[in-house]
Amino acid sequence: MKNILLVLSVILLNFTAISAQQMNREKINLLKTSFITNALDFTPSEAEKFWPVYNLYTDKIQQLKFSLEGGLHRKIRSSGGIDNLSEEKAIEFLDQSLLIEKEISANKIELIETLKKILPAKKIIKLQKAEKDFNRTILQEYGRRKRMQGQ
Repeated sequence: MKNILLVLSVILLNFTAISAQQMNREKINLLKTSFITNALDFTPSEAEKFWPVYNLYTDKIQQLKFSLEGGLHRKIRSSGGIDNLSEEKAIEFLDQSLLIEKEISANKIELIETLKKILPAKKIIKLQKAEKDFNRTILQEYGRRKRMQGQ
């Protein structure tokens, strides 16, 4: 009976952590949408055309980054860690990493090429700046919260 309660408690804690993480992601995505919208000052027509394209490509890029960071690193850990990799296995992981990086770059290029048909070039440059500024702001806030927790 105690084992069942323990297992249920662990499952509940994991579910709660996953739900909170998902809510945080959604909140960050809403903040990013607002940040970009304010930075680019879209016309209604631009916004209507921009968001479906932007969301499609950023979702693809996020999935690729997740497979790069999560999937490959998990495979390396399951192989006994970096120090225990054979040279052949290390080359295989590097090659997989490069393929994913190329795919990420290709999607970024496709996004820009597609956006050129929707937005003026200046707004695309503003978008790139807004994305960097948003990421910097999020990282600064994360660092500030970490410091506050440590005190």
